[in-house]
Amino acid sequence: MKRENLNIGWKFYLEGDAGTAIMSHLQTVSLPHTWNDRDGTNANYRRGTGVYTRTLTVYKCIGASYYLEFGAAFSVAEVYVNKALAGRHEGGFSLFRFDVTKLLKSGENEIVVRVDSRDKEGIYPHTADFTFFGGLYRDVYLITASRTRFDLDYFGSDGVKITPALKDDGTAEVDVTAYVTNPRSDLKVDVALTFLGEKVAEADVPCENARVSFRLENPRLWQGKKAPLMYEARLAITDGIRKWDERIIKFGIRRAAADENGFTLNGERVPLRGVAMHQDRAGDGWAVHNEKRRQDFELIKEIGANTLRLAHYQHGRAVYDFADEEGLCVWTEIPFISGYDGGDENALAQLKELIIQNYHHPSIVCWGIGNEVTMEKGDPLPLLEKLDKEAHALDSTRFTVQACFSPEDPESEVSKAADVVSYNHYFGWYAGETEDNAVWLDDFREHFPRRALGLSEYGCEGIVGRHALFPRRGDYSLEYQAEYHEKMAKIISERPWLWATHIWNMFDFASAARDEGGVKGMNNKGLVSYDRKVKKDPFYLYKAYWSNSPFVHIAGGEKQARAGEKCVIKVYSNLPEVTLYVGKNAFETKKGDKVFTFEVPLKRVVKVAAVAEGCRAEAKIFRVRKKAEKGKGEEDLKYAKYTAPEGRFSIHDKLGEVMAKPQGEKLVQTVLEETARYMEERGRNLPKISPAMMRMASGMKIKRIISMLGDSVPDDMIARLNDELNKIEK
Repeated sequence: MKRENLNIGWKFYLEGDAGTAIMSHLQTVSLPHTWNDRDGTNANYRRGTGVYTRTLTVYKCIGASYYLEFGAAFSVAEVYVNKALAGRHEGGFSLFRFDVTKLLKSGENEIVVRVDSRDKEGIYPHTADFTFFGGLYRDVYLITASRTRFDLDYFGSDGVKITPALKDDGTAEVDVTAYVTNPRSDLKVDVALTFLGEKVAEADVPCENARVSFRLENPRLWQGKKAPLMYEARLAITDGIRKWDERIIKFGIRRAAADENGFTLNGERVPLRGVAMHQDRAGDGWAVHNEKRRQDFELIKEIGANTLRLAHYQHGRAVYDFADEEGLCVWTEIPFISGYDGGDENALAQLKELIIQNYHHPSIVCWGIGNEVTMEKGDPLPLLEKLDKEAHALDSTRFTVQACFSPEDPESEVSKAADVVSYNHYFGWYAGETEDNAVWLDDFREHFPRRALGLSEYGCEGIVGRHALFPRRGDYSLEYQAEYHEKMAKIISERPWLWATHIWNMFDFASAARDEGGVKGMNNKGLVSYDRKVKKDPFYLYKAYWSNSPFVHIAGGEKQARAGEKCVIKVYSNLPEVTLYVGKNAFETKKGDKVFTFEVPLKRVVKVAAVAEGCRAEAKIFRVRKKAEKGKGEEDLKYAKYTAPEGRFSIHDKLGEVMAKPQGEKLVQTVLEETARYMEERGRNLPKISPAMMRMASGMKIKRIISMLGDSVPDDMIARLNDELNKIEK
C-alpha cells in the first residue's frame, strides 16, 4: 500500500446561502485548514459550506485500487471526483475513506470536497461550550492498494485487529485477526510480533481465514508513565516472494480497571490525576500541525499528569500515538453532548469509528459514551444503553464511562448507564464554595460505597493579566484560580479512591458564544494560555503534586503589585524545604508540602528569590498606594436588598432550617415546580434534585442555591420567594 500526502495545492472558497461563492477569488490553501481560524472566538463565527478543489494527477496501474482518505472534516463532507459523488461522511472528528478506483482516470482528475459545518438534525454535536471549527482540518491522502489487500472499507480501520490479554498467571495471549479484501488461496498472511526490534513470535495463516493467537510467557507490559513499553505487529500478504500489502501496528499489553477503590493498571493501584484537553490553538483553530501537538504533550509531561481526557470527540491519530509513548491513560469519547434529540444512528456510527480506528492504542483505558447529556431536554437513556452495548460488543477489554452533569441523581438510571461514572462539578466557581466538592464526594462515597467515582471536570477561570488583592469567586483573577486549585488539589489528594480526576482544562480554548470576565469567545479555565505562552500559577501547583522534577515557583509572576505594609509571598515546590531571600539576605526557611507562604515587609520595591536544592525563582514586588480592603462577596452584593423582619426567614437563611418548618417545605416544593416550568418554557430541563444534592444543599443558604441555578431563577421570582419566606416564623 502506498500513501501519498495531498495536503498541498488546494483552492478554497466559502459558499453563500444561495450556493454561490462569497469570495471574489479562490484562496490557495494547504491542509490542515479551517475557515474559522480568525473568527472562531466571535459569537457570529461563520458556519456554512466551504469548498476545496484541487487537481490530482494519477497514472493508474492495472489491478490497483485507489482511495481518498480524510483525517477529519467538520461536520459533513461530500467528496466528488470528476464531478461524480464518491461519498458522503457525517461526523466531524473521525477518519474516513472513499474508494475512488472507478472514478479516477489516468492523467489529471478534479477533486472537489464540500464541507458543511452547519448544525444538522441527527448529527452530533449540536450545541456545546466550544467552537465548532469548519474545514478539512487534518491530513488527506491518496492510497494506492493491491486488489488483494487488508480491508480499507470498514469504518476507517486498517484491516487488522490485535487483542492482547494479560492472564492471571502473568502470561499474555495476543489474538491477531486480519481482514483481507479479495483473498486468494495461493496467498498467505505472515504475522510477526517484535519487541524493540527482536522477533518474539511468528506464524503464517491462510489469506481466507487470517487469524492466529500467540502466547507470550514473559510479556513486557505497558505500565503507563512508569514504562510505556510497546510491541509491533508486522503483517504481510505474500506469496513467499512478493508482498501484496503490509501493515506495521504498535500495541501494548496491559490490564486496566476501575472500581470503588480507584483505578488499577496491571493490578497496581494508580490514582489517575490529570487534565482534559480540546484540540484547538490560538491562530490555528483545529487545524493544528503535529509538531504543535507534540508541544502540548511536552507541557502535559512537564506538569506530571498521568491521565488525559480527550474532550469531547475523537482526536487525531497522532494524539493517541503521543499518549501511548508518554504513558498517559486516556479517556476518549464521542460528541454526544448536552442533550438528546434523536440521532441514534449517527452517535452509534461515531462510536464505531472511534473504537475501530483506535482499538490498538494501549493508552486508551475507557470509551466515553456521553457528556452532560441531561443538561437539555430529551431522554438520553435509551441511546446511552445502545452505546454501552455497542462499545462492549466492539471491545470487551475496556470499560465504558460517562461524564454526568453536576445535579444528576447518582441513583438515576442515566448515571448507571456506563460501567463507570465521573461527574462534572464546579462548586467554587459557578456557585457554592470549593469545599462543597469534598462534601459531595464524601456523600457519594457514603451512600454508594460499591461504585467507582471520578471527577471528569473541575476548574475555574483565570484570565491572563487579571489580578485581585482579595480574590473571590467570579472575579476571573489568576489569584482566585490559584486558591481554588490549591483547595481542589488537597481535596483530591486526600481521596485516592477517586478512580480519575481531570482538570478542566489544560489549555484555554475557544468558545464563541461566551462573553465572560470582559473576554469574548474564550473559556479561560486552562492551566496554560490559548497561545501556550503563559503557564498560570495552578500549572505549577499541580506540577508540585504530580512531577518528580525538582523546581520552585513564586506565584503571581515575576513582577507583582501589592498594597499594604506587608505582603504574603506564595511559593509552589515539590521539594520539602524552601528558603526565601529578600534582597541578598536569607529571610526565612520553611518546611512544607507543595505550598509555602512567607509574610514579608513591603517597601517600595522588594526583590525576592525562592531557593530549594539548587532550584531558584525570582520576583519583584512593587508597593502600590491603593488601600487594601476586602470587598463583599458576589452573592452578598447581589442579594443584599432582600431582607426579613426579626424572627422571620429570608433567602439569607439555610435551606435545611426553612424545610424543617412544614410551611417552608411546601414553599420550597412550589418554587422548584415554578422554576421547572420557567426553564421548560425556554427549552431547558431543571435537573432532578438528587438526595445527595439535597443533603448538601440543606446546609447552604438559599441565596447560594439561587446563585447556583443562575438565570433559571429570575429576579421577580426571587423577590416573591423572599416575601413568602418572610411570612414563616423561625
